[in-house]
Amino acid sequence: MNSLPIRALSAAVAIALMIGLYYFFGLSGMHVVVFSVVILGGRELIKILFLPEDSRLDRVLFYFSVVLIYIFSVRFFERMAVIFVAISILYFSLNLWRHRSENNPVLISSRNARSLMGFFYLGLLPVFADRLLVLEQGIVWFVVLLAVVLTGDTFAYIAGVSFGKHKIMPNISPKKSVEGSLGGLLGSATAALIASSFLPQVPPYFLVLMGLCVGMIGQFGDFFESLLKRVADVKDSGSIMPGHGGLLDRLDGILFAAPFVYLTASLWSGL
Repeated sequence: MNSLPIRALSAAVAIALMIGLYYFFGLSGMHVVVFSVVILGGRELIKILFLPEDSRLDRVLFYFSVVLIYIFSVRFFERMAVIFVAISILYFSLNLWRHRSENNPVLISSRNARSLMGFFYLGLLPVFADRLLVLEQGIVWFVVLLAVVLTGDTFAYIAGVSFGKHKIMPNISPKKSVEGSLGGLLGSATAALIASSFLPQVPPYFLVLMGLCVGMIGQFGDFFESLLKRVADVKDSGSIMPGHGGLLDRLDGILFAAPFVYLTASLWSGL
């Protein structure tokens, strides 16, 4: 609990920055926010996915591939799958050619697998958060995505610190507990219920059910990044948010949840 004030202040600064961007620049400011996550998060992801023996050029090629996948997928959303495959093939082809003389095929294969995972994680998933903004009541759905996941995170942290006794995945995330997870689901459902006041066309029970599902998916996003960090033997993805760590430490659940909120929003928007 000692770190709670620092976490709260850090989160408040981030929220104030987003509100300021939306106030002055409208939806364009929110598009900038998502793109900034890709730009800054890409540097954090390199720290997690790449080994010390991987060259600077390997890292640069990966970084620009992630950014290109995101940019072109946002611009040509209907062709996102083709864009993802095409850029991935070009990356793998170049990577294989560059390392054709390397005597460790396992390392080459591992590097390609890690890169593919990174392309999916930070090249594709943020696209769905960006696409929320172009839907009818897009800014509301965007806020719902953030509120459901972040409220769930906060409730999980408080419940885990206060009541946590039974570890849920000790080999991946030793501090996470069953009690914290249940508290997180309660927080996500509460946020979704409050959101029903701003989405009158969606039945409250449906939003609560969505909140529970999205909250659970968001928690698995947290576990997923914890697994990556444990394999990489790093504590945090970065230090940009005091009390939270890096951007990916705070947004991992949002990345996982974004496609499901987009699916729900697009169905209710008639798209």
